[in-house]
Amino acid sequence: MSTEIVSGAVSALELLTTPVGIANPYPLYDELRPLSPVAGYRDWPPGTVPGADEPVTAWALFRYDQVFAAARDSATFSSRDPLQEASSAPSLMLVNTDPPKHEVERKLVGQAFSPRRVKRLEGWLNELVPRLLDDLGSGDVEVMGFAAEIPTRAMVRLLGLPEGDHIRFRRWANAFMLSSSLTAAERVASNEEMVATFATRLAEHTARLAERAAGSPINPDVDDAEDLISALLRVEVDGQRLTPEEIVRFCVTLVVAGSETTTFLIGNLLHAMAREPEVTARIRADRTLLNVFVEETLRLDGPPQRLFRIATRDVEVGGKLIRKGEWVALFFGSANRDPAVFGDPGRLDIDRPNIRQHLSFGHGLHFCLGASLARLEVLAVLNAVLDRYQAIALTDDPGTKQTASLLTHAYVRLPLHFS
Repeated sequence: MSTEIVSGAVSALELLTTPVGIANPYPLYDELRPLSPVAGYRDWPPGTVPGADEPVTAWALFRYDQVFAAARDSATFSSRDPLQEASSAPSLMLVNTDPPKHEVERKLVGQAFSPRRVKRLEGWLNELVPRLLDDLGSGDVEVMGFAAEIPTRAMVRLLGLPEGDHIRFRRWANAFMLSSSLTAAERVASNEEMVATFATRLAEHTARLAERAAGSPINPDVDDAEDLISALLRVEVDGQRLTPEEIVRFCVTLVVAGSETTTFLIGNLLHAMAREPEVTARIRADRTLLNVFVEETLRLDGPPQRLFRIATRDVEVGGKLIRKGEWVALFFGSANRDPAVFGDPGRLDIDRPNIRQHLSFGHGLHFCLGASLARLEVLAVLNAVLDRYQAIALTDDPGTKQTASLLTHAYVRLPLHFS
């Protein structure tokens, strides 16, 4: 490989962690994809604290086939994050665990966080979103504040928490996921406040359940009316139950992973509607196309951009040797625009034949547990917006992209014209 190519790869890798690269990483992905895997990528895993924790140095995978293979091979590419475990931030449940612990946790959580319990939010969402649009109004409006209300309020309702808790959710998620610019001390304080609050809420739920003394364990297929925290406290599979610490970690995971990424997805979907009037007209005429529109936007502009793994053995990828113990960054955002898999990858095409092959929700045993909830929330938003407004358009103000971390690709401020 020529010195010029190596120099170009190093330059592109360095640009990926700058505000300009974070705001628009796709041209850099195009440069780096043919060279993948590329050594020397330096960045922070989610939940670590820049300024208090050191960044990791990792191999970066940019090609679809490499990212797909690594995501499904949990035996070779471990999700455990010793840096986060040693950090002041809480270790995420499921996201940062490997088999066999992962299977046990997922089975227990899945019994309580059931599709039926999630589905019960549909009617409530269909009432909530139009009310929030009443507050938003029409004309030139900034939509990201509105976007943040839906997933944070949904989390509060799902978990059975007091009204008003959602106000802090977005701040906690931004701090944990590194998508807001904070000092190390501010980030640590936010993480501590989040964990302490959930521990308090869990204690309150535990006391209420003890007072009830219902007796029999929860039957998740029947008792869907119970809030999620109560269900997590009572769920039992093969004699195993979740510990209070595990329940707190799962609540933290829901808030930091679920509320932020869905907020950002809503913003990206509304921006796509505004900039693609022909696609929006087709969807308006045939609402059954909403599902493929969501999937294609997830591929083109899915908020999750990359996650880290650690090699558990020496492994060759793309003709290069990754040693046991080395960090590996999986760039889902680059894989989703790999021209070897998706023709004309920079175009939003709702007729794309392999539209559901995107990796924005992950793959394999770490496929996003909250994907069905995210889809339910965004469909409620899109249907309500189409019902209320005759036109959705861009404004002269391009908005502001998130530039603090490449964990997510998103707007933090997005003015659009609704009429």
